[in-house]
Amino acid sequence: MTRNPWYLEYKKNPKAAIRLFCFHHSGGGASAYYPWVESLSPYIEMISIQLPGREDRFTEPLMSSLKDIIDALTEGFYLYTEKPFFVFGHSLGGFIAFELVKSIYQRYSLYPQHIIISATKAPHMPFRMKTLSSLENKTLKEELKIYNGIDEGILNNDELLDLFLPIIRNDFSISERYHSADVASLPCDILHLSGDLDVSVNEEEIQAWKAYTTGKFEHISFLGGHFFLKDHQKDIIKLINQIAEQYT
Repeated sequence: MTRNPWYLEYKKNPKAAIRLFCFHHSGGGASAYYPWVESLSPYIEMISIQLPGREDRFTEPLMSSLKDIIDALTEGFYLYTEKPFFVFGHSLGGFIAFELVKSIYQRYSLYPQHIIISATKAPHMPFRMKTLSSLENKTLKEELKIYNGIDEGILNNDELLDLFLPIIRNDFSISERYHSADVASLPCDILHLSGDLDVSVNEEEIQAWKAYTTGKFEHISFLGGHFFLKDHQKDIIKLINQIAEQYT
């Protein structure tokens, strides 16, 4: 049973050797990672981050301040300080995961064993994509089709889309404004995953993550666009399980 609404304990496993914290993409929710539960190693306890204003927190106001999000997550992390952990963040989730890792160290003097970043530019690299958060609805809808990250049933249903657009705008605004000049190296390995057709992150922005670790940096490219995760779920979970085994 979840003890904090920000942390959904999808794979509760008190005997696990390590915890995996997963951070969802813009417009998404914690349930994006629910399909992973059954395939993860028994060594892993998976916890998926749930931002307010979506899914089981739909009635709560959205939060557009990254600092406020990180502060709330850091405060709640006290429940999870007794066990080794690693993080996985896709797109916006990559930024949130990285900023939380830094905040956890400042608050609890803890680092993750491994950081897995997916489809996310290095924090100090400038934002170079279109500013989508301020687009009117029709244009934004067309842009969302390009990303292929939202179910067609939602994109083609105006009533459903009206529910999702405020969430998407809110999350895009966080990504569009995010920039960190603090290129502090962390004592944990970083793995970056990307889709070879994803225009939102390029090779320079990916390789720039090397500056953020004193350990090993690795990049793995998959066939696909921004949401390559959907088509390569088994391969990605296999990588995660292999990483967890290194620390058990």
